[in-house]
Amino acid sequence: MHRKPAVVLSAVAAAYGLSSLGDQLAIVALTLRLHDQGQSGMAISALVIASVLPVVVVGPLVGPLVDRVESGRLIVAVTSCQAVVTLGLAFVSDVAATIALLVVLGAGLALVTPALQLVVPSIIGEDAAARGYAQLETFRSAGNVAGPALAGLLVAAFGDRTALVCDAASFAVMAAVLLALKVRREPVHGTPGASWLAQVREGVGVLGSDRLLRTAILALASAIVFTAVLSVARVFFIRDDLAASDTGYGVLVTAHTVGMLLSSAFLAPRVPLAWQPRVLAGSGILMGAALIASASVRLFAVTFVAFVVTGVANSLQGLAIRNLIHARVPAAVRGRAFASSGAALNGANVVGTALGGPTATALGGAAALQVAGAGTLLATVAACPALFRRSGAPREALEAPRDPVGEGLD
Repeated sequence: MHRKPAVVLSAVAAAYGLSSLGDQLAIVALTLRLHDQGQSGMAISALVIASVLPVVVVGPLVGPLVDRVESGRLIVAVTSCQAVVTLGLAFVSDVAATIALLVVLGAGLALVTPALQLVVPSIIGEDAAARGYAQLETFRSAGNVAGPALAGLLVAAFGDRTALVCDAASFAVMAAVLLALKVRREPVHGTPGASWLAQVREGVGVLGSDRLLRTAILALASAIVFTAVLSVARVFFIRDDLAASDTGYGVLVTAHTVGMLLSSAFLAPRVPLAWQPRVLAGSGILMGAALIASASVRLFAVTFVAFVVTGVANSLQGLAIRNLIHARVPAAVRGRAFASSGAALNGANVVGTALGGPTATALGGAAALQVAGAGTLLATVAACPALFRRSGAPREALEAPRDPVGEGLD
């Protein structure tokens, strides 16, 4: 059956957004469950880290699998397993078992995320990949906006188990959509006979050997170490420095995600490839300035606008890296490149989040945000000369034959 690529991409993006909504349901439900059990803050921190750390550790190691296996079938298989694991989370109350199952879910995410990024050009065509990535990000952001509020309602009305069952259903829906649409991205054969470890090294090496990609990823990772302090320090800043209510706290946290949604829907798709390094630099400067402004002025309205701006900058940063990798990395190694870059950036996020608690405790919320903003600015400005330098033509990836639009559809 012939299907319009734009319709297929919208269906896949909607399923991805629903899965992201489910992820928010799960993390909120599990956080509330641990809190109600009287668990310590360390247990809740372990919960968050367990969901992210596998992407950092496992991502590069499983990268060759993403390149070597047909992407549509891989996503269907992994999301089906994630649905089963999430059902297990719904009926397990032990903290250690909960964290172990979250680690398994995170390992699945380390496979699904780069596989989805490989599927997009197969659906919409190589030339429209940037627009496709932005559409995925738009639906993901929408799911992240709606998820926490829906989670609160579900947990309040039906309990945490219902929220987790809904998350399991979101994984099942994503698997069903990919299966029904028969989306395919056949693997591109790379170096024959290379060992698994050699293939892992190739994924890291292809990023390190490209000056622009190396600079962009290092600059963004360095900035994220500071920016991630926001995720911890904002509760101290909003409640103590702004004296905002619980509702005000929710509004300001949502403002960041709304900024991401607006950017991915209206700004990011319109950025030409040649502008991406400059956009990466500009969004880092914007992020740092917004954090400093929010912490220095200390007015609710200013903070709301500043947090929307941080969301806009966050979306532009992530999509710039994704588009640069797609343009400059050969297709045979692209899955490993996505996995390795994701590991580096998520690793920086884990480090920054871990530093956020001590920083906010020692300095207070406002000062911690000022440090985060200043660090983000310095890390970005240091990379500006390389990012603004003419990078030359894209690498072999752009010179390879282009897939016609819809080639990935049966």
